[in-house]
Amino acid sequence: MNRLKLIYTVLLTASMVFFAKAQNTSTPDVELIEEKQPKRWLLYAQNNTDQEQEAFLIVQGEGFRRSADRPVIKKIPPNEKVLMITLIPLRGANPTYTNIFNYNNKLQSISKRKGEDDEAYVNIRPIKASEFTVFTEDNCDKCEVLINYLNDNHLKYRTLVVSKHKKVADFMFQHLKSDGHNGGKVGLPVIMHKGKKSYDIEDIDAFINSYDWSTLE
Repeated sequence: MNRLKLIYTVLLTASMVFFAKAQNTSTPDVELIEEKQPKRWLLYAQNNTDQEQEAFLIVQGEGFRRSADRPVIKKIPPNEKVLMITLIPLRGANPTYTNIFNYNNKLQSISKRKGEDDEAYVNIRPIKASEFTVFTEDNCDKCEVLINYLNDNHLKYRTLVVSKHKKVADFMFQHLKSDGHNGGKVGLPVIMHKGKKSYDIEDIDAFINSYDWSTLE
């Protein structure tokens, strides 16, 4: 009897594990979450994995303050939710939107089709003066403080990770050279906005407190 009971327990446990896995497969690794508030709609990327992901979102809408938005690419920490876009409905309108949303694996497959695996190739969109651009890298404490502030205050920004590809670092230094930087090491984050370049920031909290965030579009 004890042996039959043991077999039953093992089978029951196995079926429970299988059922749990089957449930987990229904949840995407990264999903787009919409939160509607009275005066704004918030679109978040939710990372359901234990690894950092990178999410891409572009929205085309009607009945909002902006009919179209720029593409947004953000890093999503493990098991966290990050604001991607804020949509402001127009008063009296019936707002609707469509979106394209992808994350790490799909972004990588798109890149491979474009040839990004080639060492000589990297597709970097030009910097727009109106866009708050942050050059960062992994394990950068000051970068993390700045990014957290931007996310917490729902500020739009673009990140470029210099440690992912040498061409990204070269791209950054090309812009710094035009600003009089003579080469060599530079302290991250490097920030470019409205034609101004900020780098080698000693006190990131002081920088955040003194920056005129009202100039962000």
